[in-house]
Amino acid sequence: MRFFRFLPLVAVFAALPCWAVDASDGWMRAMPPGQPTAAAYLTLSNPGDSTVALVSASTPLAGSVEIHRSFQQDGMWRMRRLTDLPIPAGGDAALAPGGAHLMLFNMKRALREGDSLPLTLEFDNGETVELSIEVRAIGAGSGHQHH
Repeated sequence: MRFFRFLPLVAVFAALPCWAVDASDGWMRAMPPGQPTAAAYLTLSNPGDSTVALVSASTPLAGSVEIHRSFQQDGMWRMRRLTDLPIPAGGDAALAPGGAHLMLFNMKRALREGDSLPLTLEFDNGETVELSIEVRAIGAGSGHQHH
């Protein structure tokens, strides 16, 4: 009979949304000395049943972090700041060279291959994800180099 005392609690927890956005495959290129900006890439997965959006990111190693998207216009590569990055229900959003990425401004020091970058990601549902991404060789990755 003790089980029935906990039924209201079980109902409350069952009604809570399951957010759990997953961030994986995080990386950035090593930085030449004196370069104040960098870009970070990762994959965001949303196992939930409604769209969730990345709304901000931060790291103690940069003055600011912005969500950007690269695109071609009139034969030139350009970047545009995004206010958010939607991750579809049951889907992924890839931040990769030549597309969406995190721009790191006013880096406090140049990161070298083998270093790691701590990142905090914030989503429109109130969820926060903390992760550490690897710093790869300067020539790592694919796509254009606009930084």
